[in-house]
Amino acid sequence: MRHWSVSELVNSGGLPTVRDGLADDLFLVSVSYEDRTLTVVQSLSNQYRARKGIVYVNQELLKDPFINKVGPHLEELTRLLALRCDSVDRVEGSWLDPRIQLLALRDGLVTGKDLEQTQAITLDTTTFNRESLLTAIALLRNHFPYSQMRVAYTSPQKHGEWLSQGYRTVRNVMSFAGIQQSSLPTLLVVLSGFEPERTLKLIEEHEPSKVLLGIGDPPTNQQFLQRNLDEQKLILARQEVQKFSFPASDMVACRESLESLIRPYLRSHNIALAPMSTKLSTLAVFLIAEDHPEIQITYCVPGEYNSDNYSSGSDKVFVGELPRRSMEAESL
Repeated sequence: MRHWSVSELVNSGGLPTVRDGLADDLFLVSVSYEDRTLTVVQSLSNQYRARKGIVYVNQELLKDPFINKVGPHLEELTRLLALRCDSVDRVEGSWLDPRIQLLALRDGLVTGKDLEQTQAITLDTTTFNRESLLTAIALLRNHFPYSQMRVAYTSPQKHGEWLSQGYRTVRNVMSFAGIQQSSLPTLLVVLSGFEPERTLKLIEEHEPSKVLLGIGDPPTNQQFLQRNLDEQKLILARQEVQKFSFPASDMVACRESLESLIRPYLRSHNIALAPMSTKLSTLAVFLIAEDHPEIQITYCVPGEYNSDNYSSGSDKVFVGELPRRSMEAESL
């Protein structure tokens, strides 16, 4: 994947369309309370055009305590996209109810006239929650299998003192239930971040015989590495937990790393993957589950988000094309 500082990207002329000289068919972005939700759209080239723009928002964010930040971001994203898109739609899903999330994204993304016309997609992954991001990609991949899908991600300069607190439930991401065989032990693979409470809940719910806890190295910003290690220290001390490293700053390299990690367990364990790190590593988890549909993607729904100070600043913008399924998976 390529990456630039925000100023480098803007000074180079901004992010162009997927195909040189041709408008994108779809630009999809999610709005949140973080300021970096605007960065990619603000960094589009003056010549960028798309037939359709979609702004996804979780309906819970349109209420207190989020609305004071989300409302202005939603208005600004819609305004900026209207300058570059033939039409702009708002899609309201839910981070609490996965059924509402799935149906809203399906109805917003998939319309009859678009099925044959959609060939180039730009997806700004920055402030999607991980479950809605995985759902959106699965829908896009299923309904537009031959389109070029370019993904972008803006990393923050800093994270707040805490990102989320508590938890509501643990569930598999819809369309990624995997295949669980009662005769096999469970392997839980966690791509960790700064939320150890949710990691502990995942371990409690899955009762795995073994836990592989991933630390993002290299991270998107070097200062995040030590914090990641500090936040997961108590979990790493558990007897059934084994540490591994994964490249949190590159979805393709992360996919390759995860493939090597899980391959020895594919026949001997039920495997549950929990993406809790960068959106780039979440994309890698999608690619692994796409190649190995027997793997479950598991998600711990947080109790509350730190909307006042989740992150600050925009550090780098990462851009790359979502790879196709591996040749080996295609032949199975």
